[in-house]
Amino acid sequence: MNLRWNAKMNSSFYSIIKIDQSFKKVFEQFGLPLNRTIKEGFESLAKIIIGQQISTSVAKSLSDKLKKDGMLNERKMSEASIEQLKLYGLSSQKSFYLKNLAILVVKNEINFDYLNKQNSDEVTNLLIKIKGIGHWTINNYKIFALQDTNAWPSADLALQEAVKLLKGLETRPNEKEMEKIGSMWKPHRAAAALFLWHFYNKVKVEKASYISVAYPHLRAHETEADRVCRLLLEKKRGGGGGGGGGGGG
Repeated sequence: MNLRWNAKMNSSFYSIIKIDQSFKKVFEQFGLPLNRTIKEGFESLAKIIIGQQISTSVAKSLSDKLKKDGMLNERKMSEASIEQLKLYGLSSQKSFYLKNLAILVVKNEINFDYLNKQNSDEVTNLLIKIKGIGHWTINNYKIFALQDTNAWPSADLALQEAVKLLKGLETRPNEKEMEKIGSMWKPHRAAAALFLWHFYNKVKVEKASYISVAYPHLRAHETEADRVCRLLLEKKRGGGGGGGGGGGG
């Protein structure tokens, strides 16, 4: 299957560039976010669960081992024991989460054909009830599998670090602060997230040079997101604020 960003997500990329000049600068220097779409269904959601609170490289290694043995299939996963799953390098907890999800899918208590037709809030309401699935996992599934243009995984550490770098903050914004910043990018928060991950990969992984946004801005050119970030920076300089939240779940 040749997956790619759909027309709505592609349109959202250009919309967020107009809303916030920071993304325009990222676009001009690094181009559009790479195609990272994934197919809808059990395998993709399982891979996101595997990726909770571990590095991308480690998550890929674990997923590849499971995939090689056909274990990223709900039927085979549901029949495996926790001890068998742990042999692949999974923790006891993640092994339980994956096996539990597989059993729910096999029993048709989770139906992806039905799920994928629901609106964003309903997807959250259906998935949040499952053990081991929190808002980070749900929002990542929404972005990469469902291409929900407004999904926003505010607890993601790389996303928080990217906002810090791009907006010139002294400390990484926490989950609550990320929600406030992200609210300025509705209904294109997923496009913003994808640009931020794209930016993070370029400057932190590939070590590309970039020009950060320095505060204070000329107020005449300040966007709402810039204003929120500037106020957060000023608050933290004054002794307020807090640390970053943890990704996963």
